[in-house]
Amino acid sequence: MPDSPAESEEKGILKDVNGLIDSGLGLKIGKTPRHKNETSCRDLTKTPNIEFDASVLIADIYDQIGKNWDASRYHVRSEENWRWEKQKGIDANNDSPEVSLERAIVNIPKQIWADADCWINQVPVASGLVAPYADGGRIDLVHGCGDNAYEFIELKVGSDTPLYAAMEILKYGVLYIFCREDERTLKYVDRQRDLLQAKMIQLKVLAPAKFYEGYGLSWLEEKLVDGLMTFLNGRKSAFKMDFKFETLSLVSSRTPVIWEHP
Repeated sequence: MPDSPAESEEKGILKDVNGLIDSGLGLKIGKTPRHKNETSCRDLTKTPNIEFDASVLIADIYDQIGKNWDASRYHVRSEENWRWEKQKGIDANNDSPEVSLERAIVNIPKQIWADADCWINQVPVASGLVAPYADGGRIDLVHGCGDNAYEFIELKVGSDTPLYAAMEILKYGVLYIFCREDERTLKYVDRQRDLLQAKMIQLKVLAPAKFYEGYGLSWLEEKLVDGLMTFLNGRKSAFKMDFKFETLSLVSSRTPVIWEHP
């Protein structure tokens, strides 16, 4: 029986990262990963962690990814990592509202949506990098914005919380930095891929307004923006990365998605 996404992650390049996130956010109560619990999101809404240093957490995640890489003798580049390709099919038994919406977006024909070719989905980020089957996860949606700028989107409809969604897309963002810049991985990724030549990556949580009701994490958004800038400036990176929570509205087939800051 295949591993669940959580089990696969704990065997792969993101092993032990969830614990770092819980610790970095100061979460000490509840089942791990604690940042997935609704109570944690509500607690951080009520009492923001003003001491949270996102640049330290990002550096810790980066270092843990490096440790997971070094602990493995299996390093095989999957040709699927960081691909630019729509995944239009959906399993008949998959009733996930997120998956249904994601597939609906990438299946809109160009004839009725000029931006259609700029959207892809289910982008693998680290498949096979430290084990034959362990996976670093997949980005729900990627939007090409032109001028070598891309949005990496964690799409939510009703499951989980804004806090958990933010940490998911943050992990993929740090994996992107590692795969693009760390000397240990450079020969295992296809650096000619468009996504790996980006000048700007915006990490986003995209969800309906109702998903954000009862939560207030604008402070976390600010911390993540500052943390990403500080970390990348310290590495003198050739690209920038930031973060946003945004609201999804379904309007019409001609304008299928519109988002704005919640």
